[in-house]
Amino acid sequence: MRFWKLVAARFTMPPVGAIAVWPIALSARGTLRRLQYQVPQLPLVGEVELQALRDELDGLEDPRPAYQLQAIEEKRDNLVAVLGRRMEAGELTYARYQSSAQQVYYAVISNLREVSIAKNSISAIDPGYIDARLAELAGEQGARSQPEISSLQDRRALAATQEAKVTYLLAQNESAMTLLDRTSTALADAPIGLARQDTEAAMSALAELADRAPKYANP
Repeated sequence: MRFWKLVAARFTMPPVGAIAVWPIALSARGTLRRLQYQVPQLPLVGEVELQALRDELDGLEDPRPAYQLQAIEEKRDNLVAVLGRRMEAGELTYARYQSSAQQVYYAVISNLREVSIAKNSISAIDPGYIDARLAELAGEQGARSQPEISSLQDRRALAATQEAKVTYLLAQNESAMTLLDRTSTALADAPIGLARQDTEAAMSALAELADRAPKYANP
């Protein structure tokens, strides 16, 4: 009888190691739960990388790309600040929309990189010269001038294609910045802890745009 009592005690009492590990497991589980609700830190584009892009955009004749680079960071930070005044930092909704704002920010930065590349790719093309030369050749007849005319027209088409791409990307960026401002003002109008209908609509639109961010720069 004593033997069976010893056997039962062996299989019912938790090992000493398990007793020691159990509080740690509970602590880890609590930590995991806190991490699940913790707002992720906003990753930043490296300052060296940002400065390089800033220098490239400052060198362009078109001032809009440089303005957008400055404005998008301000608008992202402003939205995050307003969001923090209207929601608890531990809320999943807070983290989701903070992440959406960051994704939109990255999409605009990506667009501006593409703008810089497009602009530099046609920087050696002189539209004024092309138009003037085509005007001179317009009055000439004969096969000798046709190859030059074709080459000039091809260069003008290349420049027009890249300029159209730049126009598209900058317009997309303006839409993104407007949406960030609209979301910020909608949150500002909402009572603390509550979300009005226009707030939900603005934040849903922001999340939808963030979901499209990987394809954002593709016309």
